[in-house]
Amino acid sequence: MRILIPTADYPPIEGGIATLALEVSRELVALGHEVTVVAPWFPDMEAFDAAEATRVLRFSGYHWGWLRLLPMAWRTWPALRNTDLVLAINVSHGGLIAWAAKFLRGTPYVTFAYAYEFLKFAALPPARHLLLSIYRNALVTVAISQFTRRRLEDFGVPPEMITGIFPGGMPRACALPETTLPPDSPLCRDLGDAPFILSVGRFIPRKGQMTLVRAMPEILEAHPDVHLVLAGRGPCLAECQSEIRALGLKSRVHCPGYVENETLAALYTACALFALPTGEEEGGHVEGFGLVFVEAQAHGKATVAGRSGGVEDAVLDGETGLLVKPDDPGETARAIVGLLSNPAEAKRLGNAGRQRVKDELNWRVFTQRLLEAAGVEKP
Repeated sequence: MRILIPTADYPPIEGGIATLALEVSRELVALGHEVTVVAPWFPDMEAFDAAEATRVLRFSGYHWGWLRLLPMAWRTWPALRNTDLVLAINVSHGGLIAWAAKFLRGTPYVTFAYAYEFLKFAALPPARHLLLSIYRNALVTVAISQFTRRRLEDFGVPPEMITGIFPGGMPRACALPETTLPPDSPLCRDLGDAPFILSVGRFIPRKGQMTLVRAMPEILEAHPDVHLVLAGRGPCLAECQSEIRALGLKSRVHCPGYVENETLAALYTACALFALPTGEEEGGHVEGFGLVFVEAQAHGKATVAGRSGGVEDAVLDGETGLLVKPDDPGETARAIVGLLSNPAEAKRLGNAGRQRVKDELNWRVFTQRLLEAAGVEKP
């Protein structure tokens, strides 16, 4: 089958939606389909695109805001002539193009739902009406968590037009040989052989890095040798670093910024556990699922996560990790201390998480279920 994936999120853009677009395109090719991706242009991506088995078409104007839809549509439209199915990764971009193609060309399409991308329009009747038309004319809408599915139904999408499919991690990470940080790296020098808690995510308020920093004094009372590594970047990084200095934690909390995949894999391998006490903000800002938790579980790590949004599907409380109240440093500290004090329990949770990634939370299963929901037969 010839499948077209127009998306506003694709490497080098970071984040869960870009990861979904990339990994689904790869799995579709592996399953025998012919795939074209239409994605934003960024400099120096030629080598990356050439290495992909998919055909990648780039459009300019990513930083134009809503107007990026125009060059995206211009680049997508000619490719629709030879397309059997469109996967609209972003409902307000690829979804709008697919919706128009359905009426003008009869091309079927599938939409995806995460959370914020439609929740932010709930109180705007014209935009809400347009998105509902896009959803209702799709073959099916894939909701990435039970939370997202409930919110999508509240938004007005008929339940029978929604299928819930949890996104995935990388099964190959479950079998990776142990990797280590380069001995000459700054992080390796700072950490030495000390145990550390790993957190990975964009520095924005709802991710919970500040909660972790404020939990560290209580954690250090029980485990004075432990460190915290906060990998990532974002608008709240400077504020977080200021709080680290104010609490006298500069030697114990490390913010390396963006880390490459190899370094990240080494951090996952070496950490004692993973923690990110995510929460929710007004206006629909919430974690639709939480791929980073699945990545940690793929490496066999117990996770501590915030009880919010779709995270309850990514982390099964008491089975693959522990859920805590967001914005509560005390509860977060107690959960982390409990796991650091009981390595056997942390190992049990980590092993269960790894097995869940092997069996269910992986991109091959996600893609197969997506095609089944769309009524696509195997090649």
